[in-house]
Amino acid sequence: MAWPPVGREVSAKGNSGMVAACAAHEGCVAYIGISYEARTSAAGLGQAELLNGAGNYEAPTADTISAGADGFTSETPPGGTISMINGSAAGSYPIVNYEYGIVSTKQASAAKAQTLKAFLHWAITTGNSSSYLSKVSFQPLPAEIQSISAGLIASIGR
Repeated sequence: MAWPPVGREVSAKGNSGMVAACAAHEGCVAYIGISYEARTSAAGLGQAELLNGAGNYEAPTADTISAGADGFTSETPPGGTISMINGSAAGSYPIVNYEYGIVSTKQASAAKAQTLKAFLHWAITTGNSSSYLSKVSFQPLPAEIQSISAGLIASIGR
C-alpha cells in the first residue's frame, strides 16, 4: 500500500493537538498516547498494528500492552527504569512504558516522607487496579514491577 501524498507537513502540540490535527488531515500518521484512545476513536481515527520483536503485527489492546510490559519484567533493573521498545514477547505491542514518579529519597520532614510514601504505595496497590486504570486504557503493573516499586518507595525518608 502506498502512502497518500501530503502537500505539507503539519505539526501539533501534545496528544490533544495530535488528535485534532489528525482528524483534520486525511492520511495523518502520528503517535498518540493510549490514554487518548476514546478521543481518537470519537474523532474517527484508527490504530495501526505495529511489528514487534517477535515478528508479529499487533494492535494496542489491553492484552498486547500487558504482554509487552510482562515481557520486560525480568530485564527491569532494581532502579525500575527501562526502555520498553520492540520487545520480543509473543503477542506484545512493541511500544509500551511504565509511568514514573520521580521523587527525592530525602524529604524535608518525616511527615512529608510518610505522606509521600503512603500516596505512592496507594498508586502501586489500590491505584493499580482496573477500576482506575481502565478509564485511561492503562494496564496494571506486573507483580514483579510492583515489588521493585515497593522497595524504591521504602527507601524514601527524611
